[in-house]
Amino acid sequence: MSTISPKKRMLSAIRREPVDRIPVATYNFHPFGDFPQEPGYLLMLKVLYEAENVGILCKSPVEHKGGRAECLQVDRRVQGDAVLTITRFDTSKGQLQMVHRKPKDQPGYCVESLIKGDDDIEKFLSLPAEPSLPDLSPTKEIYEKLGDKGLVYVDYDDPFYSVARWFGFEDFAVRCIRQLPLIRELVEREFARIKVELKLMLEQAKGYDFLFYTVGPEVATPPLLPPRIFETLITPYQKDLVGMIKKAGHLCSIHCHGKVKTVFDQFLEIGADVLEPMEPPPQGDICLEEALDEAEGRMCLMGYIQDQDLYTSSPQEIREKVEEIFRLAKGRTGYIMTPSATPYMFPPPERFVRNYVEFVRVADTGC
Repeated sequence: MSTISPKKRMLSAIRREPVDRIPVATYNFHPFGDFPQEPGYLLMLKVLYEAENVGILCKSPVEHKGGRAECLQVDRRVQGDAVLTITRFDTSKGQLQMVHRKPKDQPGYCVESLIKGDDDIEKFLSLPAEPSLPDLSPTKEIYEKLGDKGLVYVDYDDPFYSVARWFGFEDFAVRCIRQLPLIRELVEREFARIKVELKLMLEQAKGYDFLFYTVGPEVATPPLLPPRIFETLITPYQKDLVGMIKKAGHLCSIHCHGKVKTVFDQFLEIGADVLEPMEPPPQGDICLEEALDEAEGRMCLMGYIQDQDLYTSSPQEIREKVEEIFRLAKGRTGYIMTPSATPYMFPPPERFVRNYVEFVRVADTGC
């Protein structure tokens, strides 16, 4: 029986300290929220808690009050097997509207962007820029319940994504090239707000070893945008925010799916402790050994169990993938094996459950 908890092992890898074996964790699969209410996930939860060497990376909500939300109206409607979420902002220059569609058992997507033209940008700029007041109380409750089984993952905003999310992405990508000063102005405005909110979060986080993370940089990676946009509109702002987090004594992660090879140096420049979820080709564009060599001693990598494989492969194929990763990462630190995404289907497919159980059981043994 191991005397080292999953949480301690994960923290050691993130700090690039020696580990007794490769740390393993689920990616945002945990005994909180909707998962324990769905019978199809109960076997996975049982096996997870029987596995003494498999931890949990648990995303936790941060409640916000005030700020821009004061101008926000949200309505939800059922449309067939989907739910529409209509978000409206009433501004001094007119109303803005965005529509998000979430089909049953599928990821959601935007069907009407908030900003559709130059007039809408003027409306957006007329919104108040006051920071909101974050509340980490729910996060602390999850922290206490999770204990040594894993890490609580706390989200902070990314200035670039806080702008990009309101546009249709094709329009936004073109504007990043043709109207860079305008996009930078919008990013700077969001950056000022986010710094204040992050400072308030860090004050509340004293005494807790949370892992802070942001999701925004992935929308600036190739082939969506060229590396120079990442270098201009992500790196300087994230470097400052990550610096704040580390100065406060916390660890920090950047979430970025897809192809990261051409901007890998920028993640190192930012100074984040973790980059996740590393994805094998063809979704990713860098093999695990190369990424570990590049990041060694400077940044921990997390991931490399491709989410799609859990839905489509056989248990034997999952076993072979886990064993291969253990061989590749043997003798190293600075790596945590996790799936690349949160389970999202309710109920989960039987094949997914079988494969996830196989992943946890094989990973628990350490091969």
